[in-house]
Amino acid sequence: MGYIVKEADLVKDRQIMVGILTNNRSVAGFDYDKRFEWIYLNNPFGKAKAWIIWDDKKNIPVGFTGVFPRPVFVEGKQYIGWNCGDFSIEKKYRALGVALKLRRAAKECIDDNNPPFLYAHPNERMEIIHLKVGHKKIAQMHRYALPIRVTRQVKAIVKSTKLSFFLAKPANLLLSFKYRFNTFLGLSGKIYDDVQVHKGHDELYRKMTEAFPVVADRSSKYLQWKFGSNPNRKYQQFDMFYKNHLVGTIFFVRKDDVVHIIDVLVDDFDRFSSQLFRMFINNVRKNFKRSIVSLSFIIEEFNPFIPDLKKLGFKFRPDATSGVIAYSNEEKNPDLAAAVMDGKKWFMTVGDRDA
Repeated sequence: MGYIVKEADLVKDRQIMVGILTNNRSVAGFDYDKRFEWIYLNNPFGKAKAWIIWDDKKNIPVGFTGVFPRPVFVEGKQYIGWNCGDFSIEKKYRALGVALKLRRAAKECIDDNNPPFLYAHPNERMEIIHLKVGHKKIAQMHRYALPIRVTRQVKAIVKSTKLSFFLAKPANLLLSFKYRFNTFLGLSGKIYDDVQVHKGHDELYRKMTEAFPVVADRSSKYLQWKFGSNPNRKYQQFDMFYKNHLVGTIFFVRKDDVVHIIDVLVDDFDRFSSQLFRMFINNVRKNFKRSIVSLSFIIEEFNPFIPDLKKLGFKFRPDATSGVIAYSNEEKNPDLAAAVMDGKKWFMTVGDRDA
């Protein structure tokens, strides 16, 4: 039995790829057809690229993978790289050889310098495939959580919503004092129900390209597409202002009683990083009251926000499921490869994954 990898026609092969994703991923209420339109065809930086692997004998598709173009600033210069995603193989065909053959398709393009590099967030099982084809693991994603109420923990013990609320009230009151953070004079913040980006966010992104050696695009054009136009997820936005000037933004989603921080932009990191999270926590407590019991943030292990998160009470949770890999041809692009394959140089959050 042989397997052949062919570049996909995004129009003709659309239903093949949507079908494979639907068969092999279980996300309740997720519309993969709408997502395909959004991420494969409407990316503001160019259409995606995909490869399908076929069972040559039966002439049936058994898996596919996609890559999504994204500008990335690397040490002051902008490149277009690939954010890899959607690696899916039908269950009965999940042999190592099939996965390796499919994974090599993107690497061969990078070796041809078209484009010059890629990155991805594979789970532990897929990480092995990336390493075997020659990609490099550059970091692990870590999750940090901040409990702002203990109602859920009490309910798990007493099994009664009303009783748990009553018993948790004293502890929640103490936590309210603990997380009622003081902020700089002149700072203000606002939570929006939807995404509202503008030129001020372009300026935040420009400042980040100067502050961090490797940072992927966070321009207003990208933010509106990624967070404002996403067909399956409802993102909200928090903006922080200093004397009415935008100095920080957090994009987040609410799921049940948890606020999940997805991405962050900040003006002057040393000056506003800690204040941004303080102000955000205060606004979450004020806006959502008892409906939110904790905050969660998945972030690359070297991200410079981590010390501030720890000081504010966020605790490491060993349940993040993805690593970070990157690849650039070291012979053709030695300086670029040295930068993008060094996890300590990236500013990266869970928002840098495909969605």
